[in-house]
Amino acid sequence: MKKIISLLLLPLAAFSQQPAWNMEGAVQYALQHNKNLQAADARVEYFRKLLPTAGDIGKTEVAMQYGQYNSYVKNDNNFSITQAIPFPTNLGAKKQLGESQVKEATFLKANTGNELAYQVKEAYLQLLFLKEQRELLLHQDSLFIAFAKKADLRYRTGEGKMLEKTASDTRKQEVENLLRQNEADLNIFAARLKALTGMSEGEALPALQEGSLKDLTITPVFDSTRISQHPLLQYLQQQAVTADKQQKVYANAILPDITVGYFNQSLIGTPVNATGTPLATGSNRFQGFQVGLALPIWARPMRARVKAEAQQEQAATLTFEQNSIQLQSQYTQALQQYIKQTGNLRYYEQSALPNASLILKQSQLAYGAGEIGYAEHFLNLEQVLSIRQGYLKSLLDNKIAVSYINYLAGNQ
Repeated sequence: MKKIISLLLLPLAAFSQQPAWNMEGAVQYALQHNKNLQAADARVEYFRKLLPTAGDIGKTEVAMQYGQYNSYVKNDNNFSITQAIPFPTNLGAKKQLGESQVKEATFLKANTGNELAYQVKEAYLQLLFLKEQRELLLHQDSLFIAFAKKADLRYRTGEGKMLEKTASDTRKQEVENLLRQNEADLNIFAARLKALTGMSEGEALPALQEGSLKDLTITPVFDSTRISQHPLLQYLQQQAVTADKQQKVYANAILPDITVGYFNQSLIGTPVNATGTPLATGSNRFQGFQVGLALPIWARPMRARVKAEAQQEQAATLTFEQNSIQLQSQYTQALQQYIKQTGNLRYYEQSALPNASLILKQSQLAYGAGEIGYAEHFLNLEQVLSIRQGYLKSLLDNKIAVSYINYLAGNQ
């Protein structure tokens, strides 16, 4: 058994070698180092850097003509510059689309951070729970070791039966198995917390400052109006706005492009005035400008894009509305869960735990004095341990319920 206990202490040694964390410190570390959140931040910067592209008017065409384009003269030349400019409202629509995409990416980052904070808190609470569970199991182990020794002594002296000894040995082995499972769970949730906080495989997880779940205080946010400001809803609502802006970009793309140009050319042999003389040479230049419109002769595909994007906007709006209903319902359920767990916790603290301590004390005295048999003492021990396990689980459920309420309220 000493070997098992020493193995169980190995994870704690790894914890204690690093500066201690509290839960808020773990959350802040995750918000700074989690790769998914960094990717969400990079996405925001991506759309922000795309904003200047809304003013893209395309390339300017510069052309030269040389040869016999006017007469038999073979060395006439023409230089021209042409620029097609999208209709001004199209540029404005693209700018608004870009700004909406930045907001959408920002809300997505906020939602990623809110979910990450909740997941870190949940893993942190599970680790605290498992540490306390290990201490409880070790206490159970010591109780059943003592019980097994007494049962063995009673069996060897003829006062007890083989059933009593076998039952106590079996229960002691069961606790040892639960300790091994607890060790595995500790490693699982430690690995989960490391992954969430962006730690590499070789890094050691800092120790947890809180010694127990009771040492950790989480204040619930009781404000249902904050549900509407949940980052997920803001993100989904912004998706509908983005779809609307995209629809306007497609609609404005149907409008004609404006084409402007300038040319400068030679017309060798052409009269330079109304009298017909003198004639132009290569040094005489003729210039002008041109203005035109590029019209969409076949606009059906463009109109189809507008109609399709309208459906996309409708889908995004419906998704937002359904998620609003679900989050409000989840908040109501979370409040009821918190009320239930608070009442359950109150029962354990005010009634069950004091009674369990009394039962344990009286049962040990009675069994030691021979006033009760092994079966009754065994059942009493099981009841005491069940109450203490139930209290610990209720404490965990209460903390997670509060953390979930805060997540729904968007409170990291």
